[in-house]
Amino acid sequence: MSPLHPSTFLAAAAPTTPGLSHVKQLAASTFVRTHETVRQQKADRSFALAYQYIIVAIIAVLTIRNVARVIARRNRAWRLVLQKLNSLQMEKLGEQKEGYEPLGHRATWSAKMDAIVFLPLRSRWACGLENPLQVFLVLASIALNVGFVLAITLEYNGPQNSTWNTIHVVALRCGWMSMAQLPAVIAMTGRNSLVRFLTGIDEQHLRFCHKLLAAWMALLGVVHTVDATCAQLVWFGGNGVGSLWLHNYLGQTGIAMILGLILLCVFSLRPIRMRFYETFLVAHVTGVILVLVGIIYHVPSLRVWLYVPLGFWIFERVMRLVQTCSLSLLLQLKFRLPLVKASATLIEGAVVLRVPFKGEWQAGQHCFLHFLDPSFASTPTVWFQSHPFSIANVPTCTVAYDNGHHDMLFVMRTRKGMTKVLADRLAKSPTGMADLWCTVEGPYGGATDTEQFHEILLVAGGAGISHVMSMLADILYKARNSYSRATRVRVIWTVQNVEQSVWTLRELLNSAKTAYEAGVELQVELYVTRGMQAPSPQTVDLLYKELPQPPRPTLEQRRASVASTNSWHESPIVDALTILPGRPRIDHIVPRFVANAQGKTLVVTCGPTAMAQAVRWEVTKLFSAYPVSLEVALFEC
Repeated sequence: MSPLHPSTFLAAAAPTTPGLSHVKQLAASTFVRTHETVRQQKADRSFALAYQYIIVAIIAVLTIRNVARVIARRNRAWRLVLQKLNSLQMEKLGEQKEGYEPLGHRATWSAKMDAIVFLPLRSRWACGLENPLQVFLVLASIALNVGFVLAITLEYNGPQNSTWNTIHVVALRCGWMSMAQLPAVIAMTGRNSLVRFLTGIDEQHLRFCHKLLAAWMALLGVVHTVDATCAQLVWFGGNGVGSLWLHNYLGQTGIAMILGLILLCVFSLRPIRMRFYETFLVAHVTGVILVLVGIIYHVPSLRVWLYVPLGFWIFERVMRLVQTCSLSLLLQLKFRLPLVKASATLIEGAVVLRVPFKGEWQAGQHCFLHFLDPSFASTPTVWFQSHPFSIANVPTCTVAYDNGHHDMLFVMRTRKGMTKVLADRLAKSPTGMADLWCTVEGPYGGATDTEQFHEILLVAGGAGISHVMSMLADILYKARNSYSRATRVRVIWTVQNVEQSVWTLRELLNSAKTAYEAGVELQVELYVTRGMQAPSPQTVDLLYKELPQPPRPTLEQRRASVASTNSWHESPIVDALTILPGRPRIDHIVPRFVANAQGKTLVVTCGPTAMAQAVRWEVTKLFSAYPVSLEVALFEC
């Protein structure tokens, strides 16, 4: 519940209730502005503003850090360009990959900091917190909020009456501090938030701060409500409390805001949010409306506090619209249509979507897809929502149209909600295909530059294979063009059923052919957690159907063995795939891969949080002994 201004509390403090003495009602209806009350009001406002200044100062420091990193990144990008030119020159001289300088084995300062800050917490006493950074943020927020609330709240020495008393003073301070969280909460809302724009911090990390400050807003609002109710109960008894909540706009708007906070907090819990995402969105929007409208009518003088948060929200929405028209192209005075016609195909357990895209994107990026096809107009779960999906390819591996467009490839696992509605729509088509109108917002994110690594381990869980597929395509493209150090790539993929992965496995086998031609050793291991533990003959036929023909004998001699085989089942390209039952032993796979690597190693993981945390735990133990880098891609909604 938002804070009560002292002058507006008068009406609630003096209800005309039978049973109250004339003296008490007279005292409640008289607002006395003493020196102590004026001091208390100024203190409340100054403390709320001081809290804002601290948050602004932290964001300013992070912004300076981001500017410095951008400058360093641009310089690094220029060095990489020079390195590419040098490597191409060496290729012409016949030197190719032998010209790279040896690598050291000393962990960088940033890698050490990553190991400390993001070290997974496995203790049950962590209360669901994932790393030391989250623990620090929680402790810092406790120190700030509790310190500001208790600083002078208990020092009220003015005359005790129904409007000004120690209990009510605590309520007012908690209300002000609850309101002080609002600008930061909204400034961190959304994938194009102002804080993300200034600091460069990924949305997935800002979301924790957003939820943390929102939790403090809810907690302080509840304390404000409870204290205000207790003050009313002490001075006017149960009848006064009933009159406050049932017949006074302060109590009524307070109830509306409490309901909004309950919706926000309950449906934001991870188990509920992940299982009922569509319901979470509806509840979140409803809760925000109840809270904001409640604040406006609860204390009209606080409307000015909503102007800045409203500006933050408008900024995020405008940036989201710009991303739909392509931000980078917009700066070059080139535009792309926000609404395009995509080709969707229903395959085994997934929907393959090919979207014409004008512009470039990088490996490891993702987009938000919003289907606006008329066939979904009566389906709110599709029409009013956008969902993030990893791009499963890179433009260098696609053929450009005459108009400069490339096909973005998305592989969407069929689950509940939007993907199920989309799959049902395609199932009605005789061919399992349909053209759908959609918008593409992005691309967002990115992946670690893989050119500097000799051996790469890609660990994916479920739909995380899309992120891995784009990185794999980029790695092989660079290796084939001889400006990459990659000599070995290992892909670990965990799925529930092998039949639902046939199309993706077939694409990975195509990548195995490219890897063999580029001189890169590729190993693909599929772990099946449910259902069949080995593929059936029918699945094998589907898996090897439509594979490209083996290389011709005219290629280099190292590929002659592939060209001489009469069956794909005898080819080393097929040997790249191994299907295993159960779950991968991350604690064995990661250390052995890094320890046996010949050169610098990169470990990439994309999938469920538990798997990502397990990979991070193993890699952080190896930073000091081996030249290994880690990338964790999380796409939590």
